[in-house]
Amino acid sequence: MDIFEKFSIVIIPVLLTALFYSVIPRKLKEREIFTDAAATFRSKILTALEGIYPIVRPWWDESDFPRFSRSVNMVESAATEFRCFIKRKREFDIAVKAYREYCKKQQYEGALAWNIIPDIQKPGEISPLETFNNIVEHLLSFTKRKW
Repeated sequence: MDIFEKFSIVIIPVLLTALFYSVIPRKLKEREIFTDAAATFRSKILTALEGIYPIVRPWWDESDFPRFSRSVNMVESAATEFRCFIKRKREFDIAVKAYREYCKKQQYEGALAWNIIPDIQKPGEISPLETFNNIVEHLLSFTKRKW
């Protein structure tokens, strides 16, 4: 056995152990930081949407509709803060844009008419309530990191 073989028997395990103990704490810290950021994002979204999400009634009151457009700034602000913690930034941006566009066009008359007049419902179309619920659920899905 030459000196290189003797040296490698000792050095390789030491290097692997050092690598292992340097990577694991960093990954755990990253996970902790992401979890905290996700909890903050989720909390801000739910606070901004209090009363209109989660959906507990089969319709919204007329007084709820101005809250859609008012919530856009709060949701976008929370999304901007959270964006740096996620890997799927493009998909996240699309979800935030879908939320903004939905809330800007949402009006009481349209949602009320959709519920009252069955003729304006297209086959397979989902209600404005379900659409909103799906959009918000998609936004909140980014708080669940896939490890």
